[in-house]
Amino acid sequence: MGKGRLIGLGAIILVVLISMPMMFGINYAGERTVVQYPSGTVYVKFSPGFYTQWFGTVWEYPDIITYDFDKEKSKAGASIDQIGIAVRYQDGGTGKVFGKTRYNLPNDEPTMIKLHKSFRSHEGVADKLIKPVSEEGMNLTAGLMTSEEAYAEKRAIYSQWSEQQVSMGKFRTKLERVVETDKETGKMVTKNVPVIEYGKDGRPMQFTSDLKEYGITVSGFQLTDWDFEPKTLEQIARKREATMAIITAKADAERAKQDTITAEEQGKANVKKAKYEKEVEKERAVVEARQKKEVAVIQAEQLVDVAKQKRFEAEQAKLAAVEYKQEQILRGEGDGAKKRLILEADGALAQKLEAYKAVMGRFAEEFAKQKWVPEVQMGGASAGNGGNAAANLIDLLTAKTLKDLGLDMSVPVGKAPKK
Repeated sequence: MGKGRLIGLGAIILVVLISMPMMFGINYAGERTVVQYPSGTVYVKFSPGFYTQWFGTVWEYPDIITYDFDKEKSKAGASIDQIGIAVRYQDGGTGKVFGKTRYNLPNDEPTMIKLHKSFRSHEGVADKLIKPVSEEGMNLTAGLMTSEEAYAEKRAIYSQWSEQQVSMGKFRTKLERVVETDKETGKMVTKNVPVIEYGKDGRPMQFTSDLKEYGITVSGFQLTDWDFEPKTLEQIARKREATMAIITAKADAERAKQDTITAEEQGKANVKKAKYEKEVEKERAVVEARQKKEVAVIQAEQLVDVAKQKRFEAEQAKLAAVEYKQEQILRGEGDGAKKRLILEADGALAQKLEAYKAVMGRFAEEFAKQKWVPEVQMGGASAGNGGNAAANLIDLLTAKTLKDLGLDMSVPVGKAPKK
């Protein structure tokens, strides 16, 4: 092979190598490529892999465009990266909202080609479509509330309304007359404020969304924080302090009212308690008095019963005494009659004999103690005289006793005792 032919082959290879990037390309995952041939034909490569370029022009788009408007720059990188979105509220206050959003580009070729023809690049789509639509949605939402409302009570609504206006279109609004107190002068003023118009179905009425026209959907919408100008924050702080003071005053008033009610109820409870205690004392006294009365009645009844018993016993004793008296009288009369009959029968011989025995026995005892015979004799008196005197005395006493008793110790002649 001649030198010329080698040079020609090398030139052809060089031309092929140089033209290869203009004939073929690679679409990477997470991207789509718009290819326009020299003939003017345009198509879109959505799937990863090789595509034929044939010396045409290519534009690469990410499948998702991210808009990061957080407080710090995104470390992972974003299609649009800035610190917050400036907004103005209904009352004129300004501030910023912070967050992140994601936008999905269309997945059908006609819509993607339409988007490409309108904005020519993903930078154009991000800067000329997504960024202004997002910022407009944030500001239109801010215009529907005051900065104080956005600060305190409508944060969730702010996020909801912003996403609706960005993804589905701006709300239709109308002006409405509102009478309110001017915060600076304290006077009542009339203002025209924008409010959302609602359809017959109760849903907000909206304009056609620019994003929806180009098939772009919102797949992530996050509002992470709000920032307000110092004047607004100072005003909110003053109002919050005033509100807290009012709340505190109301709480104190309510507490005082509750304390009054508590004291009143406590007083009523004490009165009721005292009344109840008095009633208890009264009831106790009544019960005790009733008990004492019942005891007294029982005791009186017992005394009556005892008296009745004693009277009965006395009556019985009286009757017994009368019977005993009658018995004794009858017994005495019987004994007397008996004795009289006995005496009349034997002349009371047995009694007389007993008396005789007693008298004579006593006489004998005393007589025995006497010394009838002198131990010393003076002169010529004889001992026999003393013995006669004693015998005489005994006879005399015996006769006297028999006489006094009416006893006749002689046995009648001719009569013998009965056997």
